[in-house]
Amino acid sequence: MAFPLAAALITFKQGKMKYGYDFLTVDHNWSLIIAIGIGIVFNTWHAMEFEKIGNVDPKLYLKMRQRFMIKNSNWSKDTFDIKVKALLMNHPKKMTLIHKTDTECKILVRNGYGFKDIVTVEQKGQGFEISSKPKSRLAVVDMGRNLKNCKEISKHLKEVG
Repeated sequence: MAFPLAAALITFKQGKMKYGYDFLTVDHNWSLIIAIGIGIVFNTWHAMEFEKIGNVDPKLYLKMRQRFMIKNSNWSKDTFDIKVKALLMNHPKKMTLIHKTDTECKILVRNGYGFKDIVTVEQKGQGFEISSKPKSRLAVVDMGRNLKNCKEISKHLKEVG
């Protein structure tokens, strides 16, 4: 949305509308300045979302791929199944099971504005490992979505008996 507006502003400033619009004649210096400005805005927004979440481990700060570990050696295979089923039942529209084995499950999480993330819940010897990453490989910033996913799922898994 910002790029067409920026291109139009540059075109009007340079007077190119008098002679017809030609995308290749747009000044590249302005394009670079606008790209840097948009990058600063998105990165600042990304950092502000992490600050809103609060209580973030410095190792996880501003990273799109998040990983949490819940330690509890008393959980059995049945407990793992019960916890995952309860998680999916509590969020039927937001979460969909992609793949499940005895010790691991992959969940597709739908967030606002059509963004999708893949959350992996894996049973390890000491408990559960929860990792979340964007589904799209082109994602540059996630605005704290994956951190929220990990925190929400870890909170749910700790609560369910």
